[in-house]
Amino acid sequence: MAQNLQLLLTNLILVSLLGRSTGRQLLRKENLPRGAMIFLHGWGDNGIMDERLVSTSDGEFMERLEQAGVELLIPDAPERELPPPWGPTAPAWFDVTGALTLDAPEQTASAKESYEQIVVPLLDKYESTIGLDKVIIGGYSMGAEFALQMLNFAPKNIAGIFCMSGYLKDDSGVWEALETGNSFPPVWMGHGTVDDSVAFENGKATYDRLLTKGITAQFHPVEDMSHDMSKEELSDVVTWSLQQLGIDEESSS
Repeated sequence: MAQNLQLLLTNLILVSLLGRSTGRQLLRKENLPRGAMIFLHGWGDNGIMDERLVSTSDGEFMERLEQAGVELLIPDAPERELPPPWGPTAPAWFDVTGALTLDAPEQTASAKESYEQIVVPLLDKYESTIGLDKVIIGGYSMGAEFALQMLNFAPKNIAGIFCMSGYLKDDSGVWEALETGNSFPPVWMGHGTVDDSVAFENGKATYDRLLTKGITAQFHPVEDMSHDMSKEELSDVVTWSLQQLGIDEESSS
C-alpha cells in the first residue's frame, strides 16, 4: 500500500507540472476507459483536491478507480471575484454571496457559465467515445452543489451524480427542471452530522425534496464529521459509482 501511495503522489506531481488549464486527467489509460468520473472540487481548492483525495483515502479512492478502468478528471474552477472578507478572487464554480442557507438565492447564471466553459467540453469528449451513460459527476462542498445542478444543466443520461457536504437552494433551477417529467440520473449524498459550514440539515432537506420529485437517491450521514470528507465516505462513493457504471470491481482487479 505504501508503494502504491508513493506512486500516486508521484503521478500527481507530474500532472501538476503539465498544467491544469481544463482539468487533470489523473488515471488515463492507453485504451478507452470503461467509465469516467468528473470530480468537482470545493471553493478555492484548485490544484489540491487530488492530494486531499489521496491523503483522506490512503490512496484507495484513486487506486480502486484505476483498477476498475475508470478515468478520473478533476477540472479547475474559474477565478471569480469575491465579496469581503473573502476577496479579492478565488476559484469558484459560481458567484459567492456568503450565504449558505436554504433561502439564499442560487447563483444559476454563473454556475451555467462554468458548466458551459468547463463541463461541456468534457462531456462532449465522452459522448463521442465511451458514451454519457458511462460518466459520473460529483463533488465536494461548492463542487457538490455544482454537481447537483447537473440535474438542471447536464444531459439526463449520465450515469449518476454524487454530492459530499452540499445542498441545493430553495429557489434552485433544479426543482423546476425536475417538473418536466424527464428521467434523471440517480443521486448519492453524504454529509457530516456536525458540519459547521454547510449545515447537515440543509443536505438532508435537499435529499428529502429530491425524493418527493421522484429522484432515486441515497443519503449517508457521517457521524461526528464536520465539513470534510472521510475514508469510509470516499469508499462508498467509489462502490456506488462503479455500480452505476455497471462495472464489476472483482472482475476488474
